[in-house]
Amino acid sequence: MSQQWSWRPSVVAGFVFAITACSSPSEVPGADGQGGTSSSNGKNAAVRLIPEAPGARCPQGGTALQTGLDHNGDGSLSDDEVEQTSYVCNGSGPQAGGMSLVKLMPEAPGARCASGGTAVLSGRDTNADGLQGDSEVTHTQFLCNGQGEKKGNAYLMKMLSEAAGSNCPQGGTAVLGGIDVNVNGQLESTEVTTTQYVCTGSAGVSGTEALVRLDAAPASANCGQGGTAVKSGFDANGDGTLGTGEVTNTTFVCNGLTATLDPNRGEALVRLDSEPAGANCAYGGTAVKTGFDSNGDGTLSDSEVTTTQLVCSAANFFRTKWANNQPGSYESGEITNLWVPVSRRVWIYKSSDTSRIKLTVSDNFRVGFNLNGGSGYYSVRMNGSSINCDARQYNANTAGWNQNYHLPFANVCLTDQLPKGLYEFDVWTMASGGTSYIGHVTSGSALLLAEELDGSKPYAFSKAGGWSGTAVPSYSKMSGREVTFLKQSASTLLKVTLADTLRVGYNQNGGHGTVMVRLDGVNTNCYTGKYDAQGTGGDLHNPFVMTCILPNVSAAQHTLDVALSANSGGQASLGWERSSPLLLVEELPNTGLTYSNMGFASGEISGVWAGVGARQIVHYVSAPGKTVKVTYSDTFRAVAGCNGRMGQFQLYVDYQPTGCINGQYVWNAGAVQDHHHPANLTCIIPNLTPGFHTFSIWSTTLHGDGSTCGSNYFGWNRGQNLLLAEELP
Repeated sequence: MSQQWSWRPSVVAGFVFAITACSSPSEVPGADGQGGTSSSNGKNAAVRLIPEAPGARCPQGGTALQTGLDHNGDGSLSDDEVEQTSYVCNGSGPQAGGMSLVKLMPEAPGARCASGGTAVLSGRDTNADGLQGDSEVTHTQFLCNGQGEKKGNAYLMKMLSEAAGSNCPQGGTAVLGGIDVNVNGQLESTEVTTTQYVCTGSAGVSGTEALVRLDAAPASANCGQGGTAVKSGFDANGDGTLGTGEVTNTTFVCNGLTATLDPNRGEALVRLDSEPAGANCAYGGTAVKTGFDSNGDGTLSDSEVTTTQLVCSAANFFRTKWANNQPGSYESGEITNLWVPVSRRVWIYKSSDTSRIKLTVSDNFRVGFNLNGGSGYYSVRMNGSSINCDARQYNANTAGWNQNYHLPFANVCLTDQLPKGLYEFDVWTMASGGTSYIGHVTSGSALLLAEELDGSKPYAFSKAGGWSGTAVPSYSKMSGREVTFLKQSASTLLKVTLADTLRVGYNQNGGHGTVMVRLDGVNTNCYTGKYDAQGTGGDLHNPFVMTCILPNVSAAQHTLDVALSANSGGQASLGWERSSPLLLVEELPNTGLTYSNMGFASGEISGVWAGVGARQIVHYVSAPGKTVKVTYSDTFRAVAGCNGRMGQFQLYVDYQPTGCINGQYVWNAGAVQDHHHPANLTCIIPNLTPGFHTFSIWSTTLHGDGSTCGSNYFGWNRGQNLLLAEELP
């Protein structure tokens, strides 16, 4: 499961390294750590402090430290003279809550600064009097006056790994800041004045990608002959570009300085290289390389690079490509007529603006407890809001008997194209008549799975079609449920998913019907039946998912549609009280997965856990640490001839139970039960060892008290009892 992380109050701007490349360190007067001597063209270094209100940069407020050169000689630092802004934030570090103070003192000419300058004193206000006493000064640095347009005394920052401890209970990153006193372009331990922490934690927002933007800098106080403004910051909104409001650091690389000691060094250039994840940047980033175009070819070659600074991306503690909810106990308890969340939550970092998120639900749902005509809603929401992934379940009978039906529940939804970034999905539910209950029988294996569909595997879909029905036994096309798809290769597979709501045999006892996905108007083995006998006429609307594999489909344009048959004559219908159906077709390579799509009924099965015939595959796991998604799609009837008893089925791996389980419990006040319903079980099996593994479906009629009743049955009126294993990326 994904981790979350939290901000401890920190210098947000300090996630990037400051750049001091208007002059290379060896060319800056005073590069030996002394300030140098004044001359007629010397400009004094200046600094000013501005209170920083609580916000993104400093959650508890602090001080903005602005530095630059007093170009106009008025003895103060004006807005257009500010070259560097850094932040000292309150409430950071192990003594969280104490205010960080900075004060400036004039520094007379001497050993520290040959031409004088400013002493920058910093420390924590330990006695909380708002003043910086001498005993509270923990760091002193010097900003020296001297020659040249740039002194190089920039405020630098760097990041170091922080082990788990008092600063960060779960570890994290220490962000160190200070002035480059010796003008060597590196922040050394003796120059560090502030240390802030970004900690891995259990609450907060995700890390985001660090970005760099290069803007032309006109001739100005920042660069006398123009140059490049190097702007950096975090991609807070995840749109892949660095917006003006996301810039947290700006430095300048300047052209043709009048103070140059080498008139032939050429124009100052900047080059951005991708930095892979590694020792320099744990999560990758950008290497900002600067230097001078010595050969005048307009490009910065490796031999011309004089400085390299790194803009490192923060850790993204949220999963990409796919994520699922944590295993655990997910029984909801009784749910009334108020919307409530039911502890199925997942976070995924969407990596593309053009991709979609596919959401798969595998659960158990009961509605209308001890009521005839009860219903309930099952809704998957995104960031707390509806995304039209809602389904309603309803149970009624003509005799007026009270009911208690716990049935396997499945749904698959597809989001719109959304900007890349972090998204949260969770499940909400509400009862409408009687009480509802979610998660009975699943034993902690209730699944909410989010997968990013990014076009690497072609797909097409339809979410069109409302409530539509038929009362005739021949197949009738259902409105809206149609997809046209251009298959790329003859060797690939078509994976077809239909998520809808099905009722058959309206007000019949023993009514049944069949729903089918057809290919180019021709019947396929992608069909499922539903049958309900409960001693009296019935009206049961049940959300369902059917998953199929269609092999040997030619590389061409194909049309898939959905047809429905009312086999017993009573009306059958699709789509009742549903936000939208989904017909999804995905083109999959015929490698890296294993499936069986035979159409064999199991016969009657009863007693203790035992394998279900023709529902077994052997899949080869390619590498250590792989996670396998297993999809089992079939029809299931539990404990025929019984009333108020339990039947279950479960995925076994290498003949051992996985705990990925579901079942059916049916009771009404008047008769024994016989319900064949579509079932779609999805399981996530992590950390399998490389090699061959056996995946199989097992079943039992054992009730919770250890007794057994009736028999289970799989595959009635079903074209495919699909068992599919796919390795997740």
